[in-house]
Amino acid sequence: MAKSKKPQAPVLLGEVDLPEGVLLILDPGLGRFWRHDAEPASPRKKDPPEFDLRLTGPDAAAAGSAYEREFDTRYLFDRRDPQDAAEHFARFAQEHGFDARAEVLPARIPHTERARLAIEHGSGLGVVKYNGLWAVAVGGLPRGTGLRVVGMPMPSGEFEGRWESIDLVVDDTVEPVGTESVDGVMVEHGQLLFAGLGPLGHFRMWEPLDGLADYVFSGEDAPALANAVGARDLGNGLFGWKDVPMAQVGEKATPLQERIERESLSVGVDYRPHCNLERLNARLRESEEDTASLVLDGARVVGCGNRWGDGVFTVSRDVDAQGRTLRVRVELGTEERQRMMRRVRLLQQGAIVSRTILDDGEPIRFAERMAPSRPEDSGWAFSSGVEDEAYMDEPSNFAVVSLRYLVDRFKALEPILEAPEGALFRLDGARFVADSD
Repeated sequence: MAKSKKPQAPVLLGEVDLPEGVLLILDPGLGRFWRHDAEPASPRKKDPPEFDLRLTGPDAAAAGSAYEREFDTRYLFDRRDPQDAAEHFARFAQEHGFDARAEVLPARIPHTERARLAIEHGSGLGVVKYNGLWAVAVGGLPRGTGLRVVGMPMPSGEFEGRWESIDLVVDDTVEPVGTESVDGVMVEHGQLLFAGLGPLGHFRMWEPLDGLADYVFSGEDAPALANAVGARDLGNGLFGWKDVPMAQVGEKATPLQERIERESLSVGVDYRPHCNLERLNARLRESEEDTASLVLDGARVVGCGNRWGDGVFTVSRDVDAQGRTLRVRVELGTEERQRMMRRVRLLQQGAIVSRTILDDGEPIRFAERMAPSRPEDSGWAFSSGVEDEAYMDEPSNFAVVSLRYLVDRFKALEPILEAPEGALFRLDGARFVADSD
């Protein structure tokens, strides 16, 4: 009988205050793209202007749903060529028999208003588009009390130590009668921020709260470089300067980076302005559970590492018989995410490859998966079929190469990579088939 996986106890990550009863979930590392109630333009000055369009006409609702370009199907947000967007929608509507059109709005819709529109459109749960990125908004939550954010650990086993989900708990005394979900919150820095809609407007990224910044560096050549430029040893392998006035950061950074490039030094640098994001990251670095809290405009917000990296993560909510939200869940350790992680891990592992393939340009004609000899070994071995016995007996005729490199070069390997130990394949035309010999 298979041994059952032991469940792990939930971990309290912090509490969130929601003055308006509205929760926003987004990646704090993308916080500068959230423009709150200001003009929703990109903070990158080189980015071209964008426009918002509203769908109108008798069939606007049906056409928007069929068009499937936005969560809130009444709009087209963040379009750089509004005329092209309107014409594309017009062609779609005509081809599908809809009486609808897209009209360019005279003023753009701020991100706060988009959050309210998404909640309205999704009946309490919606995806908010902000500068081409996605956050998730949840409305109708309690205002007068802090709500717990908890990490739900994966069961013991392969992915132990990661979160199965991170949940906002509203009421865990009532059994849910249904679950609704949206896809989802976009993550590019491996982190999540749980914040009230109003307080989020006070989150500052790359804008120092005190006019100061830290400029630090680390790496193999960092100690010698620190001695050469007079930087301080900050501990934990970090060197540099702390509490530098913003006007003086360039005096430290420019010559340091020029020297790193000129001498090809193995050094990484990190600019850390004293903003909300860096304050959050500093606390995350000190936290065993990779979680931290900030207070924005008198309200608590919670930031945490998601332990699964980047991607788009589904957000769901459990509801009771009256439609009241009981729990909001960011789904992290799903079966799909586990498969993706196994795939990433596999592609990072090595395989034994004949040099007739690597050096002589022969194709892979035979593939065998053996038991791995060490954690970084995939167990795969590849040969071209032109090797004789003497060639096979000479270890120097083979090399260890990452599977990712081989898959990039030989696309036919892709479908067989997850075959079990003992599997044998031979090339048959453009694909690999099981070899029974």
